[in-house]
Amino acid sequence: MADMTSTWQKIQQGVKETERLIGQRQYNLAMVKARQTLEYMIKSMGERACILDGDLSDLVDQLFEGQWITRATRDNYHKIRVLGNKAVHEGNDSASDANLTYQLLAQEAYSFANEYMQKRRRPPASPPSRPRTGRPSNANRKRRRKKAPLEDFLRILVPVICVILLIFIIRTILPEKDKEKETTPATNVPIESIAEPSSVDIPETTPEETESLPPETSSTAIYRTTSTLNVRKEPSTDSRILVQLEPNTEVTVTGIYDSQWTIINYEGQDAYVATAYITQ
Repeated sequence: MADMTSTWQKIQQGVKETERLIGQRQYNLAMVKARQTLEYMIKSMGERACILDGDLSDLVDQLFEGQWITRATRDNYHKIRVLGNKAVHEGNDSASDANLTYQLLAQEAYSFANEYMQKRRRPPASPPSRPRTGRPSNANRKRRRKKAPLEDFLRILVPVICVILLIFIIRTILPEKDKEKETTPATNVPIESIAEPSSVDIPETTPEETESLPPETSSTAIYRTTSTLNVRKEPSTDSRILVQLEPNTEVTVTGIYDSQWTIINYEGQDAYVATAYITQ
């Protein structure tokens, strides 16, 4: 239950961060963040369904085939995934695509909370009652019959209260979306079949880790990668890749190029990695 709660917190934070980036007109980063948040949901459901093999696209299809998600949810997951991949690999910075990605993510996060966060716990089985000496067994049966309606009522009431509280929390955290934002019906957006990347320039991290990077300075600091990360010769996704670093690899940060790229020391020369995906 603790792991599920931690995953839900990451999903909530991802939805809020996606909305914040759209508000700042950073549409490319918003779509990247939406895809990362989707990955949290899919991997969480994959673990519960014992589906651990395959890339993100395969996991989505396997969840649908196992009837863990509906066809509409599967289609929405693929749309978020495809738009996120375009943002990472093609530099897509479309405002309409970013808004569509956010709306689909918010919708599926709400469904995730209702369908997968609720865990009904059955009360532990009580040991069989033994009649006490001096009391007739009929009296015990009458007492049990009196308690049964209350127990049944509580079993129904507690899950209902939990659902109502979750709906209230979701509606509080996710403000009503602007009705004038461009939307595209789910049936009109085709699902593009593209290969999943073996590594990305922007591994996943939380906003707190992004904000913890040092200001532009000549001093150095040791950071660690949070995923398989490309080290590039220039601060651009089109630049030549010098090396791919494994997760949890230490790098020496020598400066900050801009809000998206950080300068590191690679074999005595300056190289560039994505700022959002290294942490101390």
